[in-house]
Amino acid sequence: MTSESYTLAGVDDEGESLDLLIARARAGEESAFEEILARFESKALGIARNLGAGDQDAEDIAQESFLRLFRHIGSYRGGRRFTAYFFRIVVNVTRDHFRKAAAERQIVLVSGSAARDDSLSSQGPSAAHDLEVRQRTRAALMQLTLREREIVILKDMQGLSVWEISRILRLDPITVRRHAMRARIRLRDLLGR
Repeated sequence: MTSESYTLAGVDDEGESLDLLIARARAGEESAFEEILARFESKALGIARNLGAGDQDAEDIAQESFLRLFRHIGSYRGGRRFTAYFFRIVVNVTRDHFRKAAAERQIVLVSGSAARDDSLSSQGPSAAHDLEVRQRTRAALMQLTLREREIVILKDMQGLSVWEISRILRLDPITVRRHAMRARIRLRDLLGR
């Protein structure tokens, strides 16, 4: 897997083509799995990174998420959004990763490398400013609780509804709204906006 940008695009259109792709994947068609990987790899990496994983850990998390998806694609019941189903897998794999890392006392909270920082800052003031904004935002996100980060990433960066997030995180929608509001207030204070 390759490293992608930290920005997260909106959720893909999940029309009939994705439903057909999933049906082909459920039938064991390898090219369908590859297409799903191509469509959702950057989203999986972005979620893992924004929850606090470093680049290599995010790649491992994304890879494990796809392995779980492909192992259990038969349990996906159509009728609910596939992205919500897949994002739940990514969030759960990320949680498992952090639990394992905490047990080993090797939690990676800050991602990025000096080489990438240098290459972006050498591209001019705009790229350097964008990098600074991303770093400040990431640092502010890391000061939120894991639950608040999950909700902010799924709601504000991935564009999922409160109802979808409540299903992914197995929380009451009111709890999701409360955490989202608290997280936004904390982020506004941390970012000085």
